[in-house]
This record gives sequence, C-alpha cells and structure tokens, in this order.
Amino acid sequence: MRLQPISLLALPLSPPHLSSPRQRCPTILFTRGKQFDEAVAQEVAAHALKLNDLVPPPSPTQHASNNNHERTRTDTKGRRRRRRTPPRQRTNKNTNLTTRQKSISLGNDPLISLNLNLDHLAKSTQNPSSAIRAEEMLLRIEALHSDGYYEKPPDVVSYNCVINAYAHGRAIHDRLSNGERLVRRMVERGIVPNGVTYNTLLTCLLREMMMMEEEESHNGCTVDALRREKMEERNLANTISYNTMISILSKSRLDDSPQRAEYWLRRMMELYTASGEESVEPDVCSFNSVIHAYANQQQQQQQNTSFYAQRAEELLLEMETMYASRRQDSLRPDVVSYSAVIHAYARAASRGNEWCAEKAMQILEKLERNVRKSSEDGRKCVQPNKRTYASVIHAFARVGKAGAADAILSKMKKLSTEEDGEGLKPDTICYTSVIDAYAKKGGEEAAARAEELLREMESLYKLGDLGVSPNKRTYCAVISALGKSGCPRNAEKAEQILDEMERLSSTYGIRDLAPNTICYNAVIDAYARSTSVSKAYRTELLLERMLEESKNGNILIRPDTITFNSVINAAAQSTFGDGIVRKEAYLIALNAFKTLHSLDYCKPSSVTYSSFLKVLQNLVEKGDARDYMAEKVFRLSVGMGLDNDSVKLQLRRTCSSQVVAQRILESTVDATLESRGNQIDID
Repeated sequence: MRLQPISLLALPLSPPHLSSPRQRCPTILFTRGKQFDEAVAQEVAAHALKLNDLVPPPSPTQHASNNNHERTRTDTKGRRRRRRTPPRQRTNKNTNLTTRQKSISLGNDPLISLNLNLDHLAKSTQNPSSAIRAEEMLLRIEALHSDGYYEKPPDVVSYNCVINAYAHGRAIHDRLSNGERLVRRMVERGIVPNGVTYNTLLTCLLREMMMMEEEESHNGCTVDALRREKMEERNLANTISYNTMISILSKSRLDDSPQRAEYWLRRMMELYTASGEESVEPDVCSFNSVIHAYANQQQQQQQNTSFYAQRAEELLLEMETMYASRRQDSLRPDVVSYSAVIHAYARAASRGNEWCAEKAMQILEKLERNVRKSSEDGRKCVQPNKRTYASVIHAFARVGKAGAADAILSKMKKLSTEEDGEGLKPDTICYTSVIDAYAKKGGEEAAARAEELLREMESLYKLGDLGVSPNKRTYCAVISALGKSGCPRNAEKAEQILDEMERLSSTYGIRDLAPNTICYNAVIDAYARSTSVSKAYRTELLLERMLEESKNGNILIRPDTITFNSVINAAAQSTFGDGIVRKEAYLIALNAFKTLHSLDYCKPSSVTYSSFLKVLQNLVEKGDARDYMAEKVFRLSVGMGLDNDSVKLQLRRTCSSQVVAQRILESTVDATLESRGNQIDID
C-alpha cells in the first residue's frame, strides 16, 4: 500500500528563533493510497520524515496520557472497554537524538521528500492553485535554507517540478513566461537547467498554444522554439524535445505547419542515422504528430485537402516499412496512426471527392484483415477502435452515402456483443453521423430511417446506456432529414421534435437539449420545403417565438440572417393556396424583410434580396406595380453592396419583361442610396 502526499500546510517564512519547531515548519501529512504495493509504501514512508523529523518527540508524561486516551474507548451502549491492541513501543536505540537527527542518521534526505511533494502538486491538475502553491513551497524552503535551517537548498529537480506544475495546471495563463522566469531564477542561484527543464518549457509552450485562439499568437510563439532555447547547441535536445516541438506545430495555425513538423522529423532521423544515439531516435509519437499536422491542416485550407490526406498515408507507409526492416516496437504503427490517416481522408471526403471515403474504408478493411490473420497465427496486430470506425462513418456521411455508413454502424453493434468488443459499442457520435448522412441523402425513406435511429437511441438511453444519449446535433439532424423528405406531414413532425427538445430541457434541466437558432432554422426550412398551405404562417409563428424569447434574454434562439431568409423563402414557395393565402404570405415576407433591416445584430445578405424578388415573382401579379417594387428592392441591394449575379438573375425573372429589367440594371449602375434600409416602403 502506497503513501501519497496530500495538500501541504503553508510553510511560514519565519526565522528559526520562534518558540517551537512546529511553529517554524508544520508537519507534512501523508495519506494511504489503494493500488500500490507495500515496497513502494515503505520507500515513500521513509521520505515522509522530511519535516516530521523537525518536531521533537513528546514528553513521557504527554506520551503516557496519549496512550491512556487511545487505550480506552466507548462502545455504542456507553460502556467503557479496553483497547485490545497495546500501544506501539518505541524501538529507537539513540534516545538522546532528536527525531530530525534520527531521520538523517538513517540516510533520509529532506530534499527528496521536498521534491516528492512538489511533484505531487505538479500532478494535481484538478486544483487551479497547485502551481502557485508549489512555487510558494519552493520559495519558503529556500528561505529556510538561507536561515540555516536546511543543509541542502532546492535543486534542479525541485525547479523542474514547479515548472511542470505551471505546464499542466488548470486555468493558468502565461505558462511559458512563468516557466522562463523560474529558469532565470535557477541560473541566478547557480543551478544549471538540464534537458528536462527545457522539455518542460516546450510543454508550457504547447499547452499555452492549445488555449490560444488568435493566429498571430500562434505564429509568434511557434517559430524556432527549439532554436530559441538553444537546446541543440547545448546538446540537450532528445526525442521528447523533438516530439514536443512537432506536436506544437501540429496544433498551430501556420500555413506551412505540416512541412515544418515534417522538417523536425527528418532532422531527428538524420541525427539518429549519423550518431546512432537512442536519445534522438524517432518513435511512433513522432510520426503520429506529423500525420496529425497534415490532418489538421485541412481545417485551415479548403483546397488540396486530399493532398494532405495522401501525404499522411505516405508517412504511415513509411512507418510500416521502417518497422518491417528494423523490427523495433518504437516504430510500430499503432491504432492512433491508422485512425489519424482515416480521419484525414474523412475530412477530405466531400462531393466530388467520394474516393476519399472509399480510401478510408480500404484502410479499415486492411486492419480487419490483419485482425483475422492474427487470430489464426497468434501474431500481435493493430485492432481498430471506436474512433477508427467513427471516422469511416463520418467519411461516408460527408459524401451522402448513408447506406454504407449505416452498414458500419450495424457492424459495430454486432462486434460490441462479442468477447472483448465492449469498446466498439457505437456512441452518440456514431449514431448522429449516420443520421446526418440520411439527412444529406434526403427522401422519404431516409427520413424514416433517421427517425428510427433516433427512437433507437432514446430506447437504449432509457435502458441505461448513457453513451447513446441524443444531443442537440442529433435532433437537428433528424429535423433536417424530415425537412428534406418531401412528405406533407413531416414538417409538423419536425416541429414536434423541437417542442420535445424544449420540454426535456425545461422539465429535466438537460441544457444540452435546449434548442438553439440552428434547430429553429431547420424546422423553418422544413416548412419551406413542405407542401403545406399554411407554411408561411407556421414559419412566422416560429420567428415571433424566437424574437420574443431573445427579447426576454434567451440569446440561444436569437434569429439570424438565415432565419429571416428561410421565412421569406417559405412565403415565396406558398403558391398552393387561393388569393387570400397568397396575400397573407406576401405580407409575412414583407414584415420579415423589414424587420431584418431594422435589427442591429444581423444584416441582410444577397440571398435576402433574391428571395424577396422571388416573393414578388410568385405572389404579385405581373405589371407595373411588381416592376416598381422589384426596382426598389434591387436599388436597396445596390446600396448595401449585395447586388451579385444571383440577385440580377432573379431581377430578370421578376420583371414583366427583359426590357424593364435591363432599364433597371442600367439606371442603377452608378446609383447610391441615402437610406441604408432603416425605412423601407414596398407596400
């Protein structure tokens, strides 16, 4: 059983002339762990005398009093009973020595205990103040050493522990500056930083970058981090240093971050080939970080995404070749390697790049074949995990191949029932990706299957499977699938799901299910796509609900430009009813058009003007009145700088003749409007 240090009492910066050693330095407490052997417990317990040895043993009178107190206890009935176990006897031979002297005579070093406690604080990442407390403890020990209380001052290990606390602590800003400040203090006190010191500084930089959002900050702290610390010149750079640098670049937003990451990988390989030093040997983490760099680059650049995925696969093949030639486990590709490449192809998959989804499937099938072969010959191989399957599902979802994504989901459900297959049980992400694939596919059957998967998730969740709890994105995907089905009643179903989300969030306090603007927009779009006669009216009710709720402080459902455009589009599609219905739809569109121009938090887009011109085309009779209103709308778009080709094309379709449309276009080439839409009169 291991003894782990718990939180330390603050060590006072008091001089050694105080009345008692306990006042100068309180006892460091240790608590029992649960999953460690007795040998480790004895080793750590020996170091636990770090500050306890400062307190002299109690007097014989006090000792006897304590024993008598412990020896008698009171049972539940109030009777006094004698303690069965006799008090522990002192076995120390040197009775004239203090506890501190006895501890030192046994070879216990207080500095080791200090470093153990600093390391414990560094690993207490759940406590936001652990780094500050670690530094305070370090400074207090230094002060006590200056007063002559300690023979040895804190060493490089002590400082490394505090720097590590800043690197991994929660809610800490300026990690790197704090680390560099401690390094400067080390140098001033004559302590030479080592490789661990600089590697921990690199970790500070990495953790700091992970919390940054501004690209300029990423660029400024990324460039030449290794060279800035001169680790190579000092012969301090090792595999951990290079891997940290590559990881920093893989998470940066530099335009050439993958190339920079691969440069450091090649540099490692060159140094290892030239020197043969294992300290700079590339390992699987080195390659995986570069693969992640190419996969993450697709988020920054929308072009040539397939190129980055192919380059990631080439690195994976290089790893396989090196492992086959050297047979070193450190270069053996793991499930992270394969999953990262599959994820890169999944991100590159899109309309026109369907082959990327097929490529991701091929890599998965390769892993499955290796698993089958290993079961026959007993060899060790890489087994795909849940993330591997989820990435392939995501790849097929992006290209709209819902059937293929659903087949993989069914395979995961089957594999999860087999022995050692619990980790492959599909979760919310897997189900949601398949539903999203059906939403992209569209159609009545796709909507029915999406709704069926949602009900399956709800049933599993009620049975206790918390990993398949439907979330906001799940419900939005089902709403989108219903909206694209083309069935007359599916828009009402979509609104019922929206109401169900609001009920669950308000009744049971499930905040993750509280609908947002995207959910409302999906329902409005479902009505716009439906054949319901009253769809313009239903979308207006949803818009009014959003405006009212946002006015009362619920900014989650504050309408945006897409909301107003969807309402206008729903009105433009209301061509099924009689004259009264058409007039009502026109007034709804006009009110949404005016409201959008009066708001400060959202502005119209070119879609707004093209949609309203379509309203005029479908709901207003052809003639001079429609031409007049079309001209006013187009002039307004010119004043807003939104008269693109789509708006001009819709203007030609709306006007009663091409001659009128051409006249409007020519007369508004150099026109400027004094009004920017604050007052619109298109009645």
